[in-house]
Amino acid sequence: MNKYRLKSKLILILFALNLVSCVNLKSVGDFSVSSIESIKNYELIDYSFLQHCLDRCADEAIRLYEIKRAQECSCALYEDADSVAQVFYNTIEGYFVGLGELPNNELTTYSSEALLGVLTTEEVGPLQIDERTASAFSSLSNTLLRASTDFYRRKKLAKYIEDANEPIQILLDKFEVIISTNLKGELRFRRERLYAYYMDMKMSRTVLSDYEKGQATADYYHALEEIKRKEMELEVFGKSLNEIAKGHQVLYENRNELSVKSLQNLAKGYSSNIKALISEFKKLNH
Repeated sequence: MNKYRLKSKLILILFALNLVSCVNLKSVGDFSVSSIESIKNYELIDYSFLQHCLDRCADEAIRLYEIKRAQECSCALYEDADSVAQVFYNTIEGYFVGLGELPNNELTTYSSEALLGVLTTEEVGPLQIDERTASAFSSLSNTLLRASTDFYRRKKLAKYIEDANEPIQILLDKFEVIISTNLKGELRFRRERLYAYYMDMKMSRTVLSDYEKGQATADYYHALEEIKRKEMELEVFGKSLNEIAKGHQVLYENRNELSVKSLQNLAKGYSSNIKALISEFKKLNH
């Protein structure tokens, strides 16, 4: 009878420990869900390198009063830059999909087809991919492909985080630079072109009525406000990438204690910060 009671108690203890572990690992899954939702905002960003190129052509045609049946723009390099940014997006999203699925003891649903794009050391339009970034992409790609087999399961979650942390930090940092510096920089160029155009109009000797002057001024500030909205959108998205990177670093530093309650609270904190940025982004996007 005593043996039976002892056995029952042990079963209850093991069940309780497993339950606590599941609850705390859920915080890892929640962090992943928040990260994925934030990363997916990339698809909603209201600007691109290609759009910058087309805007530049249109601005120049307007300045010269050129009327053509179609825009004549050479934008291939800018399309390539968008393709590179898409590779970053696909790879980073794929990693966090795996991070959310492994705590449930599932194979990741990441498909190797998402890795059709590659990153090589080269200059792509306004972007420069260095050897460190290309190497990080290759390393994380290998981790993602292994995660789609039996190599990783729940017991290997710590290993998955460990293998991925350095490359994911590099890719998140570079993706933030692409968005917050490179792409946002193109918007600043557009703002300066806009200012120069309207100043030229103001200083020209062409006679404008008061109404036309007022309309031109209104058009300028309307266009300026739209540019500022897009700049803020890019800035908020960049901040979310930085917050995701910091949250993942905490997971990495505590990878061997993923079920500890203190880590659960830390993960919740980063999830909350990311959700706040998601909300801020949506307000700018609508």
